[in-house]
Amino acid sequence: MQIVKQFNNAVRQNIAKRKLESRKLGSNTSNPLEKWSIVKIKKDISKSNELKNILDPDSLSRKDIEKYKLIKLREVLKYVSKYSSYYMDLYERERIDPSSIQKLEDLESIPLTDPVAFAEKPYHFLCVSRRDIAREFTTSGTTNILKRVSYTQEELLEIVDSVVAGLKMAGMDSEEDTLQIMYPTITATWEPGLVLSKACDLAGMDSAINDSLNAESQISTMKKVGTTVIIGTSSFIYSLSRQIRELDIDPHEIGIKRIICSSEPLTEFMRKEIEEIWGCKTLRQWGMTEMGLANAIECTEQDGMHVNNADFLVEVIDPKTGKILPPGEEGELVFTTLRRKCMPLIRYRTRDIATLIDEPCRCGTTLDQRIKNIKRIDL
Repeated sequence: MQIVKQFNNAVRQNIAKRKLESRKLGSNTSNPLEKWSIVKIKKDISKSNELKNILDPDSLSRKDIEKYKLIKLREVLKYVSKYSSYYMDLYERERIDPSSIQKLEDLESIPLTDPVAFAEKPYHFLCVSRRDIAREFTTSGTTNILKRVSYTQEELLEIVDSVVAGLKMAGMDSEEDTLQIMYPTITATWEPGLVLSKACDLAGMDSAINDSLNAESQISTMKKVGTTVIIGTSSFIYSLSRQIRELDIDPHEIGIKRIICSSEPLTEFMRKEIEEIWGCKTLRQWGMTEMGLANAIECTEQDGMHVNNADFLVEVIDPKTGKILPPGEEGELVFTTLRRKCMPLIRYRTRDIATLIDEPCRCGTTLDQRIKNIKRIDL
């Protein structure tokens, strides 16, 4: 029986590896996250007559991506109106007609989803049978309200795929790089270290987990496994970096080529000090458990975090009035999941303040959006 179990696990692992679009991105692929998103969008176009009729997958423009997202939004609105008891009741009461959403400005007619409502009755947002749930995560996020988020097996694989695309965006090379994962276990109930290490494993990348705040322990691991990229919470990496400055070593000689700070705000002062200590660029990453953990990451231009374009419709609103603000203006981040089946969230309030950048980046991306200057709303 143990042999059969090991064989089945190996088969599932090989199937999962083949499904990862991010594995197909070469180590020298420019803008991997955008390339990965476009592959996803093209696949959706190939499966939808409506999308085929209005979009040419071989010549997508920013306006085409907007059309794609509006069509996916109408699809998800119809879907949750049929399968989610929360949205079914809400949209019937508010007389929401998905077909009436024809332009981005029409989004204001759709009620916002409050994190409190989601926390109070999470299973009212569920659109599949509970037996189809592969994993549940709990999070308090920026609201300090405990929320339970469910995912199917296919969605977990999508998360892994997006994580790998994000790591490649940050400069990881599957053949030469090793990711050192530094998340104190008390920071999240979804075990980010295990998620990241599993993603690396499926993508053929090397990784090592060390949650010790002891600088000598971390350095020892780096030398042992040949670490080239570090990821962890902003405060953890900042504190560790300051410790290393006091050691009788030169961090520049270790060979770290990139550092990724996530889960917490990273000030420019912190970033500057980390970069001086390690001698490499430090990138911000942003994500929410409700949205699938890995949602946006900076490129080396460090001019805003590139959003996973295929999976999300992003808005910035006035947190008091709910009015949608134009790109460049500061307001509350609002996310809509476009491809989730288990627990889709429509116009979900993140309680994070940011600005939306809707123009090409100096790194060469031309079709995605970026979010910048993220900070938390004081509740």
